[in-house]
Amino acid sequence: MIVQIATPMLELWRIDGEFSNHPHAHDAEYQITVPVRGDCQFTLENKQYLLHDGAALVQHPGERHFFEARTLSGLIIFKIRREGMGGSHPGSEAEWAVKQQFDPMQLMQYFRIWTDTLMRSDPYDRLIQEQTESQVIEYVTSVMTGTGSLSLSHPSSLAAATHKDVHLRQVLDYIHSHYREELSVDMLAGIAAQSRYHFIRYFKSATGETPYQYVLKLRMKEAMHRLRTSHASVIDIALSLGYSSASPFYRAFAKTYGVHPEQCRGK
Repeated sequence: MIVQIATPMLELWRIDGEFSNHPHAHDAEYQITVPVRGDCQFTLENKQYLLHDGAALVQHPGERHFFEARTLSGLIIFKIRREGMGGSHPGSEAEWAVKQQFDPMQLMQYFRIWTDTLMRSDPYDRLIQEQTESQVIEYVTSVMTGTGSLSLSHPSSLAAATHKDVHLRQVLDYIHSHYREELSVDMLAGIAAQSRYHFIRYFKSATGETPYQYVLKLRMKEAMHRLRTSHASVIDIALSLGYSSASPFYRAFAKTYGVHPEQCRGK
């Protein structure tokens, strides 16, 4: 079985069962290959590696590689564009050690969360895509740097904290004015004058929610209000709140309130 989910910045793969491929290279992507059950015979730049549970191998852009997974093995593969791993152009990216170690159980748990989030969300929702990309890349880089999690720079003075609060208020004002429209993490991070990764962590620290959770709450509250007070159809409400179709709206509404939108009419 093969599961593949792609976003603009990365691809997530889960391979179960026997699998092999041909020698190839990725010009603009890192690949991190992690066996989570069983082992994998890997060849990287004509050097062979036998990978066991959690023993990962990093392929830098341009490195030729191929592998073979035995029957009943399980593999998780990250393919991340060099921009996401710290390099905007060839030669500027980090030189990660080839051999890395992941916790297989933890990785499988996170992988289920990431793929479930992306599969159940609106495929055109840039906000949840960029937020999930950031979570994946933060996890991968934190494991490979041995930090456990990426650290944020904290304000060293009241003036710095006030300065950041001003930006946060600007972000919240923008969200409340535009939550019915297409939003992206990069757009909101630009208002806050922060990088995508620092912005997500700072926003959650300040509000208790991720940007997507905060926007989702506003959208669901508005949806409930319109269901109770208007005769607009569910599809019209979904489209007016920035969804590309009714299906992701139904899933988000049911997850938030535990009922289908039609059950809230006139209540």
